[in-house]
Amino acid sequence: MDYALGVGGPLSMIGTMAKAIEDAGFESCWAAETTHTAFIPCSEAIRATTRLNVGTAITLAFPRSPTITAMEAADLDELSGGRFIIGLGTQVKRINEERFSVKFEHPVPKLKEYAQAMRVVWAANRGEDVTFDGEFYNVTRPTFGGRRKPPPRDIPIYFAAVGKYMARACGEVAEGLLAHPIASPKYLAEVVRPAMEKGLERAGRQAGDCNLTASPLIAISDDEAAARREVKLQLAFYATTRTYSPILELHGRAHLVPDLRAAFDKKDHERMIELIDDELLDDMAIAGRPDEVRDRIKPWEPIADRLMTAPPWYGTTFERMLENGQALIEIFGKQPA
Repeated sequence: MDYALGVGGPLSMIGTMAKAIEDAGFESCWAAETTHTAFIPCSEAIRATTRLNVGTAITLAFPRSPTITAMEAADLDELSGGRFIIGLGTQVKRINEERFSVKFEHPVPKLKEYAQAMRVVWAANRGEDVTFDGEFYNVTRPTFGGRRKPPPRDIPIYFAAVGKYMARACGEVAEGLLAHPIASPKYLAEVVRPAMEKGLERAGRQAGDCNLTASPLIAISDDEAAARREVKLQLAFYATTRTYSPILELHGRAHLVPDLRAAFDKKDHERMIELIDDELLDDMAIAGRPDEVRDRIKPWEPIADRLMTAPPWYGTTFERMLENGQALIEIFGKQPA
């Protein structure tokens, strides 16, 4: 089992975080794209390390050209000496349209084309005579006419997947699947992994051609009640997005979504926490004292190929996130890669 850890916060701290993660024996670290782009934190992590794999979880695909994304990924892979992983995500319709001013359409087939177009760019930069002509993307001039030195490899492409259709697409064309933090072991086992395996079979690929990274939410504190409140608030925040309703439905909690959205709109954190019951928290995430967390992560281990541990971030302080991150390093470090 590979263990990974997310990195974030001020850019000046990313390198130090990444080095600590590498020194603790983790397999990889991953940067999200929220207030920062994912690429610059990855660059900082790469420059501070020598062995650690570095990935994006995730890079937003649709606001960017696949050619630009392929170029940036090749830059980071060259900088790292072949340690970079590009994780792509669609985000939801509202964010694409209201934050990035881009059309949101047919996300599953469009993301599949996106990955295929990126691979054409890398192949063209190795000197191959290739172009891409798809329904959503057309790349007829993938280079400026020359080869890139050193020639880029086909960098591993991961897709962020929540539903079964994107999970199946991962199996068809991607090297990995990045599961959402709200995805429980039950949802991963009953929905995500079977769909990914169906995609592998459909594409004639082998079982090891696409791996699954689970991202369990973990809050660690000697004050177990405080840790549970942190996780409940994070779960409540995610659950306000309708895209994640199938996960709640599997756990018999889909009826909570309207009340969660109403509490979120009012910024009523206490009500959001109240709506997430203890059973749902324990089914979906981990919260407890340092001596309890190791055992509580065991339900994820048989399902995933990698565990990307991450603390709650919604409604908490950066200092508390750092405290949680340090605890994660101490508990899950020194794992065999």
